[in-house]
Amino acid sequence: TEADVLRTMNNDPSFRSLYGEVQRRLGRTLNTEELKILLTFVRYLGLPADVICVLVSFCQERSMRRSGRNPSLRSIEKEAYEWAERGIDSMEAAGAFIQAKNVYHSRLGKLMRLLQIRGRNLTAAEEKYAAQWLDWGVSEELITMAYEKTCLNTGGLSWAYMHKILARWNEMGLRTAADVRNGDRKGGKTATRNLDSDEQAAIARLLQEG
Repeated sequence: TEADVLRTMNNDPSFRSLYGEVQRRLGRTLNTEELKILLTFVRYLGLPADVICVLVSFCQERSMRRSGRNPSLRSIEKEAYEWAERGIDSMEAAGAFIQAKNVYHSRLGKLMRLLQIRGRNLTAAEEKYAAQWLDWGVSEELITMAYEKTCLNTGGLSWAYMHKILARWNEMGLRTAADVRNGDRKGGKTATRNLDSDEQAAIARLLQEG
């Protein structure tokens, strides 16, 4: 309640300090509803003040990267619940989580450059595909091969088409360009027959148009 927030502000110096630091980082004054959200981070989720500050900075950097704006407390609240569920309640755990996220975004950025995507962020659907490829540990050379194969067969980047190529290679245990080339040679016509109906239809359309 508002009264509870006011009592905490008056009687808890550590919360007042946290409140001031969050305001400083976001560059604005928090209203009463936002203070209630901040209080839940401490009382309900049990997050320490230093972890909350790291959380706010993490959300701020992500929001600025995506939209150029500071995050709302509601969006920070959503992330706070995820951190609590993951057990990220110490500076060590927060540091490890952020480091893993930084590695992911670095790999994602390289993947986007390989796909010649510039000047925009991935959509949620596109990032879901990309995250799966990174989770599989697909190398840059295989991303490049699948991209070239996709463009050749469909005339451009088709995420669903490219995903099926990479999924098939992953299922076959093909991890390098040499693996793929050897697999194609060994498979002969069988490799072509493994294309699914969507891929075959795309190739057929291109042949008709040509």
